Amino acid sequence: MPKIVLTDITKRWGDFYAVDHLDLVIDDCSFVTLLGPSGCGKTTTLRMIAGLETPSSGRIEIGDTVVFDSEKGINVPANKRHVGFLFQNYALWPNMTVYQNIAFGLKNLKKYSKQEIDEIVRRVAGVVKIEMFLDRYPSELSGGQQQRVAIARTLAPEPEVIFMDEPLSNLDAKLRLEMRSELQRLHLTTGRTFVYVTHDQMEAMTLATKICLIENGVLQQYDPPLDVYGKPNNLFVADFVGSPSINFIEASGVQNAAGEMDFTLLGDHRAAFRFNSGLKMADWRKREAQADAEREAKRAALAKDKKHVEKGNKDQVFDYPIALVEGERKKTAPTENDYVLGVRPEMIEICAQGGIEAEVYSAMPTGMETTVRLKVGSFLLTGVVFGGVTYEIGSRVHIRFKDSGLILFSRSSGRIIDTGTLTLR
Repeated sequence: MPKIVLTDITKRWGDFYAVDHLDLVIDDCSFVTLLGPSGCGKTTTLRMIAGLETPSSGRIEIGDTVVFDSEKGINVPANKRHVGFLFQNYALWPNMTVYQNIAFGLKNLKKYSKQEIDEIVRRVAGVVKIEMFLDRYPSELSGGQQQRVAIARTLAPEPEVIFMDEPLSNLDAKLRLEMRSELQRLHLTTGRTFVYVTHDQMEAMTLATKICLIENGVLQQYDPPLDVYGKPNNLFVADFVGSPSINFIEASGVQNAAGEMDFTLLGDHRAAFRFNSGLKMADWRKREAQADAEREAKRAALAKDKKHVEKGNKDQVFDYPIALVEGERKKTAPTENDYVLGVRPEMIEICAQGGIEAEVYSAMPTGMETTVRLKVGSFLLTGVVFGGVTYEIGSRVHIRFKDSGLILFSRSSGRIIDTGTLTLR
């Protein structure tokens, strides 16, 4: 199967950048999800790779073939890129049987005999487990069965790459779970490269070998799902991935001689944060200053290009949410001693004593786990307790932070500094 390489791909309309200088490598036989909020540029990226949208500039390679190059004037049409496309709308012919729908594209290719078409149709129908429905019409099938027909039709011409644009969004929650499992098995069975667009982070986490998270046309992170969850590049990534959402806690302090960060947080509570890697903040600041200088030099070089258009939809540091009992947090200009601590809900431990005293603001049991909202002064934190337990609203409990996976971010840049352990004092 081919590797897909995007080099400096840009798509803009006027000064609006849908995709902003994107570099991306999609490995052979991988399952990559393009994830992000509506309007971030994920579908535009997919359509440019497939040949349904023409980039403003850049280069795209599929395997050994350059399918687009703005400098050399290359733009291979979609029907010659050997890719399959599965749309959000299944687009099945209502007047054709399942068999005829799957065979339709093969007949148009005019390179298969009638016997070969029959063999292919029955083989792909068996792969997606719809061989018993070949004589039915789409109106006689459930949503999940129609989805399988659309997948079989996409697989029939044996494309080298399969593109999917939110194919499960029309299904109910239970069926989506079932189809996610089927797609995962299908990827393994076919050995094809899958590129999948979704705004649902749960789909991205469960399906992908790698998540490509985009915001405002800019690549935010491209890593395996658990790396995106456990070590997000910035505040936006941390907030977008995870359900329930991550807790953000503002903290201020300095690093002491022992390498610990002496923090004040959640009002007047004191805590020590120890980096997992033994990081020195002076070294981190030096590296960040160098990276900022390189980014600025790159922007200056682009500005000198006569074809360059200044980006109208400017990139900004993510305005992270702080949950309060009432009102909104007062925003102040950050200093170099101001940080944001990211705490996943499962890292908050409810205990009988010690730690920080809190009030149970709400408790929502689901059987397997209970989501608890905890009031600490004027702040609200979200915790997850596994098992069939619940808590009385208004009761007093104590909390502490477990695990070594707490994430420290720079408040001024929004970028990750490192992960570590928080000890309350």
